[in-house]
Amino acid sequence: MSMIVDEQKLHTIIARPEPLPGPATLSRAGKVFFVGGNLPVNETLETMFESFCMESTDLFHLSFGARHDFFSSEEMARQIKKNFNVRLMGMFTYPPSADFIERAYAAGVDLLDISSEDMASASQNERRNVRKDLRDSLAVAVRLLPRWSAVSTLVIGEELSTAVMNSIDLLLEAGVMPLVTLSSRVTLHQAEDLAVVFAHLASGWEQHRATMKPLLPLISLTTPLVLAENTGRVRSIINRIHDRHSLATSDLRRHLRVVPVKDTLDSAGL
Repeated sequence: MSMIVDEQKLHTIIARPEPLPGPATLSRAGKVFFVGGNLPVNETLETMFESFCMESTDLFHLSFGARHDFFSSEEMARQIKKNFNVRLMGMFTYPPSADFIERAYAAGVDLLDISSEDMASASQNERRNVRKDLRDSLAVAVRLLPRWSAVSTLVIGEELSTAVMNSIDLLLEAGVMPLVTLSSRVTLHQAEDLAVVFAHLASGWEQHRATMKPLLPLISLTTPLVLAENTGRVRSIINRIHDRHSLATSDLRRHLRVVPVKDTLDSAGL
């Protein structure tokens, strides 16, 4: 599955860059339902049910709140997975601990985006520390989650294009699925450089045979990348069936990994 840069789409995104909704927001765009982990669970589920019945959804995107709000986000993840048969993506904007990653996965998260917030104003020492913590968190996610289910989003527009492309390569080598989003400060004058970065991203996915299909709903919203060839109706149906099978397999894998640990804790009286 190859993707190319749509220049018109790139210009549109540059003109109206929209950051992903945060932990206090509930919204939907295209085939993606954005859910804030800090929202009240019951009221949010009711609203989601109504919207879910009216429009098809291919991906739930859950924004985990700050560290002290983790457990409310964890409960939101558990309820989404319990009530909706849709792939769930979780997003941390800080390097979570191994315990948080394991609990998020056990709660039902299929894809986990571990990224760092815009550090343009951070000192060099602060950036170094955050990047080390980020590498450690991603290493845990790669070991725990299915292949290419650990994700990290890079923000482009602040650093040199070469630095972003180098980060893309390093993530792919580590088994992490890189995504790229635009800084709110990008301008049309950077369009050519941005196109090069997104083309490099798509090429990297293809060279490493990264599994991008589960992320296509989000990729179509946040990047100028489009499929090189449109799939026909029959192929689309086959792809959807394959996607359902993949989701069921992922749920089974999670059950087999999580249940033995839970049984051990129960037997120990914990």
